[in-house]
Amino acid sequence: GPAGTSTARESAMTERLEPAGPCHPCPKTRLGGRQNDLPDEYCSASTKSGRPCAKRKDPSCALPFCAHHRERGDGAFRVVPHPTAGSVLVANFDVPKGYRAVFWGTRKRWRDTENKEGGDYAMAFRSNGGVIDPTTHKTGSQLQFMSCPGPNERMNMRHTDFFFGATREVGLVGRQFVVTEDVPKNHQFLIWYGSQWFTARGIDRIDVGTKRYPVSSLKRTTHSCATAAGASSAGDDDAGAGAKGTKKAKRRALEDLSNGGGKKGKARSSATATA
Repeated sequence: GPAGTSTARESAMTERLEPAGPCHPCPKTRLGGRQNDLPDEYCSASTKSGRPCAKRKDPSCALPFCAHHRERGDGAFRVVPHPTAGSVLVANFDVPKGYRAVFWGTRKRWRDTENKEGGDYAMAFRSNGGVIDPTTHKTGSQLQFMSCPGPNERMNMRHTDFFFGATREVGLVGRQFVVTEDVPKNHQFLIWYGSQWFTARGIDRIDVGTKRYPVSSLKRTTHSCATAAGASSAGDDDAGAGAKGTKKAKRRALEDLSNGGGKKGKARSSATATA
């Protein structure tokens, strides 16, 4: 059946990210040769076989990707269905701490995303640069599917203040994210949405880990940012768009995302679901 086929595909995938070979064209790499480190010249994504991409970045776009990986997504990640969350982001193979990814989309004014799907996913861009709306790029812009950790879980991805694209860039822009711990194959990537995100939408926080797609458990001694967590992820259908919350609360939620984390999404209805 479909479930068995999915499990077989997951088993057949490579197990870990490997260093580039001796003929790799990018002269500067990081993570022991496992990721290109010239984002202005070479694609920073990985292939699905677990090697750094050998192509140059697309010069027509500010993002650090070749055209293929911009359109199809970084091979280190894949989007999978979740029993209560719509879709979530997981590791295609073991992804090491320090791996860099990009939350990207179309640069817009915040008010142009309000009361639309993009308002639930918008990420703060540069100061006075508006927001990043990933929602019209659901295949390539994978980080919009990161979930928020539940009360017993911890995040494993954080934002940086490194951006791709000018403040008033017309078109696609991005914000760099970094993996904060080694993430095993098939484990979920989690980002803290901010304290106001759930309040603004009337959404309850719950744990999001499942048997097939686990998450890291919360260490109770961890800093308070990791203890406040919740529910939600993206799917093509968006529960947040009809949430109850005020414009003021949603704006505070966007500020929280800028200061502490990631994206936005859909409510979970069950804390005990397994896949």
